[in-house]
Amino acid sequence: MYYFIMNPAASSGVGRKVWKRLKPILKMRGVEYRLIALTDKEKLIAVIKKLTGVKKKLSLGGTINVVDATSEEEAEDKDIHLVVLGGDGTLNLVFNSIVDIEHTKLSCIRIGSGNDFARNVGIEKDPEKALLKLLDDPEEIVLDYGEADYVMTDGNRKSRKYVISSGIGYDADICQEAAHSKLKKVLNVFHLGKLVYVTIGIKQIFSRSNTGARIYLDGKGPLCVRNLFFAVGMIHEMEGGGVPFCPGADPVDGKLNVCLAKGAPIPKLLAEVAMVYRRKHLLFSNIAMYRCRSMRIIVDNPQWIHMDGETPCKVRQVIASCRHGLRLVK
Repeated sequence: MYYFIMNPAASSGVGRKVWKRLKPILKMRGVEYRLIALTDKEKLIAVIKKLTGVKKKLSLGGTINVVDATSEEEAEDKDIHLVVLGGDGTLNLVFNSIVDIEHTKLSCIRIGSGNDFARNVGIEKDPEKALLKLLDDPEEIVLDYGEADYVMTDGNRKSRKYVISSGIGYDADICQEAAHSKLKKVLNVFHLGKLVYVTIGIKQIFSRSNTGARIYLDGKGPLCVRNLFFAVGMIHEMEGGGVPFCPGADPVDGKLNVCLAKGAPIPKLLAEVAMVYRRKHLLFSNIAMYRCRSMRIIVDNPQWIHMDGETPCKVRQVIASCRHGLRLVK
């Protein structure tokens, strides 16, 4: 049994259009599936928790707005297989809603502007090809994932998992601005949404303010930075629409790859942004990469934090750590 998860309104309605292309394939193959199509995040979270928190017979009842299934039978599989039709934000939401990670398989089909997770793990760009690969020649791998424990400006603590990266500073500022960008919505219609990240990235170089920070890697340190530009702990090598901040990052080695950048004159920062796409940014003296199991950052001035591009708040402190056990089927 496959549970396809789709936001009909995501990416200017692309999700619904892709589903219409995939549905005939499933019916032709006689594949047993359910479609969970929700625009309400809280309802989606509740459905995922119910699916992944009960390993006996379960009935979804009336908890979902749209269910399209080849069978009305109740699910009896030991493992739950979720297939996300969406980008990194939807994948992050679904992954954080999973109760029993050990007995949940996760797949994704690209829909969205970034799609860094799909790009990092080598999932087919074409939705039909990705689905056929999943049905005919599935490959399961167990990946690392991250967890960010952070202290908000009001002193409250929260925790959230991520599948790609979590950072503060420059990359989080880009994600925060992109989330509210009208241009992104327009470009998504033409499948050019990732250009927004490039545009905002250049703008942020001229507008953002750096902060002092103390950084502890695996409890050692601190590394004292007077002008932190950004710090990101990554499971995979690319984020932000294909930006390889941590070249060679291995998602199964049990380590975070940390890219740490200090402030520099604007011309130098612009050159570094250009060179990062060629994986040459580590040649600059103000940028370094580390490998560790955990990274703790304490900043002098509150900074935006992101987890897979989602920016919930500004923080004073964050501990990013590496975990293992994300069951990916592609």
